[in-house]
Amino acid sequence: MQPDLLSQLQDIQTPQQVGHWPLAWGWWVVIILSLLLLVFICTSVYRFIQQRKAKKQALKLLNQVSPKQNPLVAVQTINSILKRVVLAYCERDLVANLNGEKWTTWLNTHGHKNAQINSEFVQLAYQANCSSEQASEYLKQSKNWINKSLPLSKQALKSISQGEQNV
Repeated sequence: MQPDLLSQLQDIQTPQQVGHWPLAWGWWVVIILSLLLLVFICTSVYRFIQQRKAKKQALKLLNQVSPKQNPLVAVQTINSILKRVVLAYCERDLVANLNGEKWTTWLNTHGHKNAQINSEFVQLAYQANCSSEQASEYLKQSKNWINKSLPLSKQALKSISQGEQNV
C-alpha cells in the first residue's frame, strides 16, 4: 500500500502584509514638493497682506477726515496721509522732501493713469483758507489715487530707483 501523499502536504503559508514603512523615494519627493509649495503659498499670502496694510490704514484714516468742519485742517491731514502712505512704499530720500508742485508731479507720474490729483488741491495745504468743496474733491481724488496706485508696481519702483541714480 502506498502512503497517503495528501497527508504529507503542509498548509500554504501566505506572505506577510506589505507595510507602509519605509516609504519609497517617490513618496518622499511628493512630500517634500508639497511642503515647499505650502511654504511658498503661505509666504506669498503673508507678503500680499503686508504690502496692502499701509494702503488699508491710509484709506481708513481718509474715511475719518471730515472736510466740512474745517476744510484747511482736512486738506493738511489728507496731504499728510498721502505722504505717509507713499513713504511706506518708497524710500524716504525720494519722497520726504517733495511738496507743492513737485509732490503733485511725483504722485501723477508714479500713480495710475486714471488716478490723477489736481495740483491746486495739493497747494491748498499751504494756503490760508479753502472751501469745503475743494477739500471734499481733494479727499475724493486722494482715495482714488490710493485705491488705484498702491501698492506701487514693480515698474514704478524701478523707475523711481533709476530716477534717484540719475540725479
